[in-house]
Amino acid sequence: MTRFHFSLLPLFGYLVNALVLAQYSGYDYGFNIEKRIKRQLGRRSAMVVQDRTGDEVHVRQEIRQLEQDHDLWTLYMLGLSMLQYTDQASPVSHYGLAGIHGMPHQTWGGVEPVTGSEGTGYCTHSSILFPTWHRSYMALYEQALYDLIQLIATLWPASERPRYERAARRFRLPYWDWAASPPPGESVLPRSIGGSPFVDVDGPNGLQRIANPLFSYQFKPLDRTAFNSDPWNVWTQTLRSPSSGGPDAQSNNSLVALNLGQNRASLAQRLYSLFSYNDNYTTFSNNAMGGWTESVESLHDTIHELVGGFGPIQPSPQPGHMAYLEWSAFDPIFFLHHCMVDRILALWQAIYPNSWVSSSQALLDSYTIRRGQRINSSTALTPFFLDDNGTFWTSDSVRDHTKFGYLYTELLQGPVTTSSNNNLLVATQTRTIKRTINRMYGSFNPASLFLEKLRAQGAQGGGTGSFQTSREAKTPHHTLIESRIFAAGGNGNRYHEWIANVRAEPSKNRAATSSGDGVRVSSISFFLGDISPERLSEEACVGTMGVFTAARLSPQQETTSRVHEVTVTGNVPLTAALVKKITDGELAGLTPQHVVPYLKRNLKMVVRGVRGELVMDIEDEERCVDGMAVQIVSLVTEAPWSDEELPRRREGRVEFEMC
Repeated sequence: MTRFHFSLLPLFGYLVNALVLAQYSGYDYGFNIEKRIKRQLGRRSAMVVQDRTGDEVHVRQEIRQLEQDHDLWTLYMLGLSMLQYTDQASPVSHYGLAGIHGMPHQTWGGVEPVTGSEGTGYCTHSSILFPTWHRSYMALYEQALYDLIQLIATLWPASERPRYERAARRFRLPYWDWAASPPPGESVLPRSIGGSPFVDVDGPNGLQRIANPLFSYQFKPLDRTAFNSDPWNVWTQTLRSPSSGGPDAQSNNSLVALNLGQNRASLAQRLYSLFSYNDNYTTFSNNAMGGWTESVESLHDTIHELVGGFGPIQPSPQPGHMAYLEWSAFDPIFFLHHCMVDRILALWQAIYPNSWVSSSQALLDSYTIRRGQRINSSTALTPFFLDDNGTFWTSDSVRDHTKFGYLYTELLQGPVTTSSNNNLLVATQTRTIKRTINRMYGSFNPASLFLEKLRAQGAQGGGTGSFQTSREAKTPHHTLIESRIFAAGGNGNRYHEWIANVRAEPSKNRAATSSGDGVRVSSISFFLGDISPERLSEEACVGTMGVFTAARLSPQQETTSRVHEVTVTGNVPLTAALVKKITDGELAGLTPQHVVPYLKRNLKMVVRGVRGELVMDIEDEERCVDGMAVQIVSLVTEAPWSDEELPRRREGRVEFEMC
């Protein structure tokens, strides 16, 4: 029986006061644990990310699945708590590891900055190295947590110790799937993350109530020298969608859950498009390469903004840590999110094994990379050491993620490499992955309707043999709807997809406010329907694109930072919302002759600045923000003939420009 309890507040507990957080602490083992921690970490160089080739490989589970594994979940809670209560001066404490990403802009592992980049973190964004750098980062964090969990498992009484030691060896970081349909009655944001500031853990020294290490990170103490601008210099713990920028600010996880829920259909469509249509690593990898294809970084950016507080309808007065690149890694949800990003990379690699990192130019400064520097698959992913000799991991050396001792459920049949591309096992695995993608993320794409039709035919003996499910007999209404969707020619499987393609140049994204100050764009939300500024309904929300890079610094720091901004791109899918309009009888079809005039009348934008302030409301289409462009694009797409394949795009064109 699981002995975890989350408070029975309305769904997530609307607001949680900082004083409530402060009354909980870490687990009491009954003795001073610090010496044990130092001895455990001193057994080898804790700063070397071990190559675990030949060791046991275990699955990274989705967080809701991990929660069902009592022993492993207990160890995870205790391990996270211990990591967060490890002295902040330790490079492998939560504080030390989170500080690698951005603030407090300090050297880690002796890896010094290049001249002029002292005011940045090590992270690579708007870069071909974005996925591989963060893969190495997650491996380091996983290793630090794994080491502590091995120690914790030895602290149980002898009768229970072997059981927990076995569980400890299986530990791998969980991921949070923000695009999958949540269990019935639950939010996209799991209760374990946002439900309560405390958790009851039955550890080696009995059942205790401790601070929930997934709810927030409490600085011990807050370094106001490093965090010297507001509100970071008054927030003593990480906050999500905070109530204010003051010292008494409170997290509002209910609002985070609401904003994620409003965007879940958009997130699933974007992820489905990423797997289906982007076969080029360069455009897949980052948000600065342009085009009509989705990138993993642009999708990742939107999660940061939504969790931080850039809601499409109810934004926070001052967004929290996750909304800003420099502070995001301190929020424990960061690592769950980036494990999901790594899972996306791993699945994408399995589908497109021959596309990888090519030579490019760094567009932004990082701690060890200068803007304009040539980077490629052998560029050092600093500060992640491969060995004690000072060798660093590279994109090539992290290409096979099983070197770090983990995999994902969909990849249980083995790693995918170019040398095994023609192997029957790999082909079988790729089909399995595509079937999973169709099932988990394809329900908002018209391709799912076509696959349902094939299933029905297959059940009647007249369709593809790979489908075993059936469907109720179609009504004339269903048939009419399908005829209006699949009206783009071909063999009855072609349809138009629609996207709003957004380009934002942060250095020019400035719009005058009432005070005359300039503001930067951080989120663009789209609404469809008969709405007004006073009536932005949840049903009318189509989706949001976050501009994470543009929000990397607070206004006070912009004048002293040498960070260069780049033009970023992303897409907000419109197709599912348009299909619903067809179903409701408001739209006659998906072809341009029907959709273009409908969108020109009904598609609206809301643009918000770096502090969540309104930059452009739905009545301001004639006054678009400088440096921002929005194109409405139609793409002729072919639905797959099997659930083991993904749709393909044939052609696309810009139908009109909103900005």
